[in-house]
Amino acid sequence: MSDAKKKEKRPPLTHFLCLPLVNSTSLPQLESSLAVFKASIPRRTLRYGAPEQPLIPDGALRPVGTLHLTLGVMSLPTKERLNEAIEFFQSLDLVTMVREAEKIASARAQRKNRNAPSASATEQSFRLSAGEVAKSHDESRPSPFTVSLESLHALPRARTATVLHATPVDTTARLYPFCELLRDNFLEAGFLLGEQKTEKDNKQTNYKSTEEMAAEEPSLLEEMPANVAEENAQISDKPISTQPVSKKSTASKPKIRPLLLHATVANTIYVRGRARGGGPQKGQNRKSQFTFDARDFLSHYRNYYVDSDRTTPRATVVATSGDANEQDQINGEDLSENEASRSESEGDKLPNNRRTSNDATDGSRQQYPFVWAKDFPLETVCICEMGAKKLDPEADEDGMNARLREKYLPVVERSLDFQSSKDGDGN
Repeated sequence: MSDAKKKEKRPPLTHFLCLPLVNSTSLPQLESSLAVFKASIPRRTLRYGAPEQPLIPDGALRPVGTLHLTLGVMSLPTKERLNEAIEFFQSLDLVTMVREAEKIASARAQRKNRNAPSASATEQSFRLSAGEVAKSHDESRPSPFTVSLESLHALPRARTATVLHATPVDTTARLYPFCELLRDNFLEAGFLLGEQKTEKDNKQTNYKSTEEMAAEEPSLLEEMPANVAEENAQISDKPISTQPVSKKSTASKPKIRPLLLHATVANTIYVRGRARGGGPQKGQNRKSQFTFDARDFLSHYRNYYVDSDRTTPRATVVATSGDANEQDQINGEDLSENEASRSESEGDKLPNNRRTSNDATDGSRQQYPFVWAKDFPLETVCICEMGAKKLDPEADEDGMNARLREKYLPVVERSLDFQSSKDGDGN
């Protein structure tokens, strides 16, 4: 293989498909939750003689205005290609897709109910009501998506985390299949990149995750598709395929990677001048990226409240174990797959459309995860430009720029309020 072939560059990533999470209902809740999260981060001496610093650097915390659920990334380098993607997006019948998502959710719920006698205690806690899933079938148009943002999870693994993210919880179970359908439509039309496994990926479990791929392009990591199950997010030297799936090649169509919906609240790729354990960093790459042990964070936020009403936290600050030397040692470890699996809770191994507020890591006792924002609508689905734009706090009179701080700019958006708008059917 020639050197030119080995160094073949991936297409430039210019846009991404997403569901924004910030609106008038969620914003005040998210602002409060992110402030609580920042205040809970313990300060530690990472190296002997160095001043105390937050275990998670401030630069890793994402501005509230950037919170979203990514469905996939696109390379649309020309105006013609961008217009093609916009035209395709506008042509989609979102109402029909939601109806199909309802049928999928209902079928899954019925299948779980039929298998109830053999289900484990953990599985039973995630069982959905087929009646609840199908409620919106009685309406002329689908009801809006109303979700909560809960709990905390880590990528690529808990002991050496670079990303912390929250999970969207939809009690009707429609959101996950809807996002799958939307993602698959864009993929089959040839607009999304990096969503399918290569032939070699299908033969081995430890393929490189998209988050790890994006470490080679640090400024784009936030928009990379959240489509790799956490238990499979292991390091590999084999990149995933970036070729779009063609409608003409369905016979050899590769498997689509599982969708992992998540909202990133912390990402150390944005920490400049820092290496593992807090030392100086030379360049931005996977080996020098700041990592931290997130196991105490996951335990804290997945079992945050003492009561089912979720009014009383168990503690306000994350309690960490070990000392600075241990932390440096952990950051330098090359963990095996088994060690990484043991460090993750059982909740990470369940599709996020099955995670609920009854998340229990040991299957024997109920836990009450942290709620970042409760019962807020998903108002739009957008194609946005890559790279969050910093907002000028002096450029608006209502102070919204100062609150959001940064924002991804949409080039086109569709309403998800199907009952008061006809936008969902492409008209």
